[in-house]
Parts: sequence; C-alpha cells; structure tokens
Amino acid sequence: MGLRVAAIITIALVIAYHLMRAAAVACVGDSCDIYIPLSLLLPLLALTGAVVTGLMAISAAWHEVRWLVALSICTVVGVFGPIVGLLVLRDSPDAFVVTSTILIALVPVSALVYSFRRKPTAI
Repeated sequence: MGLRVAAIITIALVIAYHLMRAAAVACVGDSCDIYIPLSLLLPLLALTGAVVTGLMAISAAWHEVRWLVALSICTVVGVFGPIVGLLVLRDSPDAFVVTSTILIALVPVSALVYSFRRKPTAI
C-alpha cells in the first residue's frame, strides 16, 4: 500500500507544479513573487518523490526479474532524464517542462501499474 501512496503523492506534486505554473502565468504585479520559491520547490519535491517511488518499487519487485528490470529502467530514466533534459533543452523552457513531466511521471505510473499487477504475497 505504501508504494501506491508514494506514487500518488508524486503524481500530485507534478500536477501541483503545473497548476502553479498556470497560476503564475495569469498573475500580474508584485504578488506574483510568491511563485518564485514554489517554482523551485515543487519540481525538486517531484523529483525526490520519483526517486523514493522508484526505489520502493524496485525493492518490492526484487524477486520478479522482468519487473525489476523495467522499474529500474523507468527509475533511471525518470530521475536522470530531466537532469540531462535541462542541459539539452536549456534554451527551450517549455519543451523542457513537457519532457521532464513525462519522464518524472514515468516512475510513479510504472510503479502503480506494477502495484496492481503484482502477484499477491502469502501471509
């Protein structure tokens, strides 16, 4: 159950970031300064959530080799992809945001798919 919660929180952080971006675009005046720390904090929290979710999914899939490989690849791509994307797309911030969103969301979505498809363990 903890894996699903971590995945949902990570997805919620990504959605919160996009809602904050939409609000910042519509904002005018000095009151818009509140969005500056949020625009830095939310992506870092989402990336941290992707790391935690990915590690939880990898540890849960330890005995299922196919899932272990798939979740490991998704975690590596979802964590390091946005960092590489920042270097490659530094002149295109909109493309970077879209690409990073997809890459980060890959981790919790794959973890959710795994959590619903894994074999139940005997107690």
